[in-house]
Amino acid sequence: MKTLKQFIFTIVAVIGLSIAVSAQKNEPKKQRPKDPPPVINPGEKQRPKENPPRREDKKPKKPGMAFMVYLKETQINLS
Repeated sequence: MKTLKQFIFTIVAVIGLSIAVSAQKNEPKKQRPKDPPPVINPGEKQRPKENPPRREDKKPKKPGMAFMVYLKETQINLS
């Protein structure tokens, strides 16, 4: 029975994939028109952006660390 289920599933998968492949269109892609290359003038240069100096008091602070120990004492009296 298990083999029959696997065989039927395989046949259905092959049929489904073949239908999906045949449904694809074979139209050639339309190429967009080529734009002329941009004109670059050698005299114009972009200045690099300057980063503002960092101030000492605006440095990010390191996170602190804390932990807590909780102990619960239990007593068992065996009499």
